[in-house]
Amino acid sequence: MSYLSTADSFSKGIITQLQPRMLFAIVLPLVIAIVSILFLLIFAWNPLDEWFFSSAADWGWFQKAQSFGWGFSTMSDWLAGLLSFISLSAIGVIIGLAAAAIMVTPLAVKFISERYFPNLEKKGQHVNSVSTFNAIKVSCIFIVGWLLTLPLWFIPFMSIILSLFWGAYAFSHMSQVDAIVEHATAEERKYILSTHKKGFWFIGFVCAALSLIPFMGLVMPVFSIIVCTHYGLKALERYRQQKNTLEMHG
Repeated sequence: MSYLSTADSFSKGIITQLQPRMLFAIVLPLVIAIVSILFLLIFAWNPLDEWFFSSAADWGWFQKAQSFGWGFSTMSDWLAGLLSFISLSAIGVIIGLAAAAIMVTPLAVKFISERYFPNLEKKGQHVNSVSTFNAIKVSCIFIVGWLLTLPLWFIPFMSIILSLFWGAYAFSHMSQVDAIVEHATAEERKYILSTHKKGFWFIGFVCAALSLIPFMGLVMPVFSIIVCTHYGLKALERYRQQKNTLEMHG
């Protein structure tokens, strides 16, 4: 798929997101994300803050920086607390994204397929189990990877790089399967996800960048699903059209 088709998915995604039912669909994952963030901040902030700082304290350059004084110790304590807050908030968002993937995706897929792809046949099997397994897998990889790379945030600019990478991973991988699982066979799904991997990653990267804007991260779970659904179903439609053309001329 071309870049233009990715841009087209975003433009149609914005139009779809502004539909009343899609605006309402934001509420449930938003509430789950907020409740998850509050729960994590209450019970996990201090332990994570201590682990975060102790991990960075083992680094040679970090110890040397502390030895210089100049308020670095106080600043690093404050920074560790701030990054712990940001990190736990991100985990809360991924929980909201998983909830959106399981509960909101069927609504989004139904709306988009009926309006934009009415002739696209549904051939998917074991839809609920595939969707649930993917949501759990992506959430686990994100949380483990996010926590393991937390100490790297003390390295200049790594906080931005890691936020964009893990955000892009979460938004693309959580949404790409759900986008086509109802319509595509297992073979078609494997082909689409492999052939259009860069397109899904690009969508995830844009959504990750937008989520860095305050409060936008709470909207991105549903929006990323909508954009990936437009992109994935268009890719599937083109694939079947090309396959039918080859069979006719074969």
